[in-house]
Parts: sequence; C-alpha cells; structure tokens
Amino acid sequence: MVCSRVALRLLARADPAGTREALIGDVLEEISRGRSRWWLCQQLIGLFGLALVAHIRHHGRLTPSMVALTIGAVLLGGVSIASVSSVLGVWLSVYLAAGTLSLFAHMAARAQVDARL
Repeated sequence: MVCSRVALRLLARADPAGTREALIGDVLEEISRGRSRWWLCQQLIGLFGLALVAHIRHHGRLTPSMVALTIGAVLLGGVSIASVSSVLGVWLSVYLAAGTLSLFAHMAARAQVDARL
C-alpha cells in the first residue's frame, strides 16, 4: 500500500503538469482493482513521460544535451522491455535512416543554394 500512496501523490502532482484527467482516472481505477506494483510503475513512467513531452513542447529548447538525454532515456526504456541486441538493432536502423535523410536534405539545400548563384 505504500507504493499506492506514493503513486497517488505523484498522480496529484502530474495533473498540473498537463496530464489528462482521464488517464489519471484510469490508473486510479486499475489501482483499486489490484494491479501489480510493476504495472503501476510502468503507468507512472508513461504518465510522467507524457507530461514531460508536453512541458518540453511548450517551454523547452532543443539543445544537444537534451537530445542526448532523450536518446539515452529512450534506449534505457527500450532495454527494460526488450533485449539489448534488439534495441541496438532498431537503434542502428533508425540511425542509418535518419543519417541518410539528413544527407539528402543537406544535398537538396546545397543544390538550391547553388542554383541561386
């Protein structure tokens, strides 16, 4: 029950951060049905993740350290639900795709600048 009390306090703090009341109500309902502590922790991480994204979207700036922190959090979250090799395989695929798109965007922008000259 200590975990439930901590969860209720965290949920009370999450609402002003922009988390939807419906999500909080669903979590409270599931707590009353006897969900496990592990499930509760996963839901709290998800709720605060949504609140963090909403806060950053409205108040944050995109800096290299924030990008690195976000990537690290995503990778750690991925490792918590899948094997390290699976997470690394997906990460390398995303990295390759993002790098390729970035290269083509840079080439297209450079072509436009050259065309103006």
